Amino acid sequence: MEKYAVPMTSNGKPYPDGKERRLIYFNVSYNRYRDLCGSTSTEVTDREEPAECRAVLCLPESYSETGAKTPLILSCHGAGSTVNEEKNYAGGLAGVTACVDAGYAALDIDGIEPHGVTMGCPEHVFAMYKAYKYAISHYNLTERVLLYGGSMGGQTSINFANTFPSLCIALGEFFPRMNIESFTTCDGHFCLGTWDKTTPNANGVSTHDRVVEYFHMDGGEWNRDRITGFEPYTNRSFTNEKGEKVVIPPCPIKIWHGTADTVVDPVVSMEYVRAVRRGGCYADLRLIEGIGHYITDAMRTELRMWFDRFI
Repeated sequence: MEKYAVPMTSNGKPYPDGKERRLIYFNVSYNRYRDLCGSTSTEVTDREEPAECRAVLCLPESYSETGAKTPLILSCHGAGSTVNEEKNYAGGLAGVTACVDAGYAALDIDGIEPHGVTMGCPEHVFAMYKAYKYAISHYNLTERVLLYGGSMGGQTSINFANTFPSLCIALGEFFPRMNIESFTTCDGHFCLGTWDKTTPNANGVSTHDRVVEYFHMDGGEWNRDRITGFEPYTNRSFTNEKGEKVVIPPCPIKIWHGTADTVVDPVVSMEYVRAVRRGGCYADLRLIEGIGHYITDAMRTELRMWFDRFI
């Protein structure tokens, strides 16, 4: 379904700029089965668990069906956002409006069923890949992409880049939640990890419960094998001779994080950037004094400037 509409946030408010945008909603099918390291040489254990999720593609005014391809951003929303065509919810588009105005297309998906929540888990990453394949097959878009993630979407976008490194040009992250279990302390600060959030929400489900479900933690017990490849701080990483973590992402990364953020402690981003730099890779951190867990116009503008370096 294609329409021109003012994108709305999940709490029913229009985006700050109030602009109508070209939004294309579609469904993608994917296999939500997770390979659980249980394959044997004598038994076939793979199976199919068909599922669908909603996706939205936002095209800029400059988009053309012919000529040069429009650069594509995979724009991964945080835990509080969704994609819904009836209500004009557009997920991660909120962070990249300046990029869309500058000629970029943006794609996001609702999330894995049944909750529409992004956890950076395998199901969500593979569903995003199916949406990406649909978008580049039906529209004049670049095959190599830029990735943006906000909050929990930071984990999704980095995991996508690590899973499909040949597709990714650069990463731009706003206050990313990147940890499931890795960060217990950083520079003397305690960092609340996703696994630690056991308080139920209004529906009686905690973030801990979702991790158990989405990463198939059988019996609710922690199992590191279930998160291998889907935890940014331990993915593409090793520990050096000094006992320090070294992370090697597949492309350059820049992070924006407010010093007053009480949802995702900025020391997580600080340690992640240090770990990337220890491996000799490019990472930059823009700490913004006094800003909490929200997006500012300056962040949107600077994200556009960062992505412009690669297009």
